[in-house]
Amino acid sequence: MTNVAIITARAGSKSILNKNVAPIAGRPVIEYVIECAHRAKRIDSVWCSTDGELIASVCRKNDCAVIPRPDELGGDHVNHGDVIKHAVEYVDRAVPDLQNVVLLLGNTVMITPELFDEALGHLDADPTLDGVLSCWEAADDHPLRALQINADGLISEYGGPRQVSTERQSYPKAYYYDQGVWAFRKQTVQRREGPNPWWWMGKRVKPIVRPWITGRDINGPFDVPFHEWWVQHPEIVNEIMKLKA
Repeated sequence: MTNVAIITARAGSKSILNKNVAPIAGRPVIEYVIECAHRAKRIDSVWCSTDGELIASVCRKNDCAVIPRPDELGGDHVNHGDVIKHAVEYVDRAVPDLQNVVLLLGNTVMITPELFDEALGHLDADPTLDGVLSCWEAADDHPLRALQINADGLISEYGGPRQVSTERQSYPKAYYYDQGVWAFRKQTVQRREGPNPWWWMGKRVKPIVRPWITGRDINGPFDVPFHEWWVQHPEIVNEIMKLKA
């Protein structure tokens, strides 16, 4: 049985030009993702779905196989799940006995090989699981505190009127995917049964709850210093990863 890591990294990003190969402490950000996946004990090979030659060239230099992304799966408004489904089917045709996929984003370094191995370990230990997702617990950003700007340009409750306490400890716990890892069995991309919008994950998804600070990818210049700090201070990162959320 074989486990693979698949990285999705499209060209044409708008927030930061070529953000998947943006320099982080002197190296393209996707290089850290590839290296981390190679260091995981349970991952047998690393692949990247991309439509950018610059991204593909970094992948080939780092022993990461390239999945050519079709034109119809490029652009800003393509469902990420359709990209993932195409990539899994591509790898499934190329890799004998493919079992599980660890899906990674090409623009985050806030991951560890141990995280990948933990996720795959859960799938090995419990055959009833479809997937494993890393997340963090909401606090001041709880969805019961979400706001929207209405048609008059004024603030109102997101989703309509609500009655909630200012004491956030009274809210039911809520969690957000933390841009870390999606691990799932290859067949779940065909079923489309996962929690929306992550329909490729399957019905039974186990959480790995990480500290809040781990959850960030690169969406703008503000995020770059966080990534540089992460790679420059591995001793602090190790201590953070030991914390219970």
